[in-house]
Amino acid sequence: MRKFKRAPAPEFLLGKWELWGKEWEQRRAESSTACFHWHRVEGESVNRKLLPVLKAQVQDHCSFCDNYPICPPSYDTVEHFRPKTLFPREAYRWENLYYCCDCCQGKGDEFDEVLLQPDAEDYAFDRFFRWDYTRGTLEANELASAEDQHRARVTLKLYRLNAGHPSLRRWELRRRSLMPGEPLDDFAYRDFVGSPPP
Repeated sequence: MRKFKRAPAPEFLLGKWELWGKEWEQRRAESSTACFHWHRVEGESVNRKLLPVLKAQVQDHCSFCDNYPICPPSYDTVEHFRPKTLFPREAYRWENLYYCCDCCQGKGDEFDEVLLQPDAEDYAFDRFFRWDYTRGTLEANELASAEDQHRARVTLKLYRLNAGHPSLRRWELRRRSLMPGEPLDDFAYRDFVGSPPP
């Protein structure tokens, strides 16, 4: 999970996100089976308007697993870090929205307060994680505090950060080794392929 700096909230969300969240909360209160539909702004759904901004801040990589490019069989999705069904008022809050691949989006309604956010001030990859280059897996940093290891394990589990990725990471590391002069952003799993194995 690569750290990134969050861009300022888009203008079309300012002054609207709270109102839209309250509307969604009201619909959920009226019916627990209510379906979420994005509001529209200037004839375009909010999620479509958000995607270019969310993608730009992570250079078109998934905010959680760093897969790239996100294209079929995965699709461009907007992840609600705090699930919109459990936290309806945060459904449109800028700090709750992330660009995400289908695999990480599979977190669904699962949530734990200890879950790590890649744009949080206190987040640093090495504080919580380490790479196992032999298996291509992301692991909790065994040198971290017990609390930080727990947070890393919860994040690994809920975002399924090792599900289906290890062989792809090893393949990407090989591809990177064959093209060392290419920009790092052109590769998936940048923290994995950006530094050589110890």
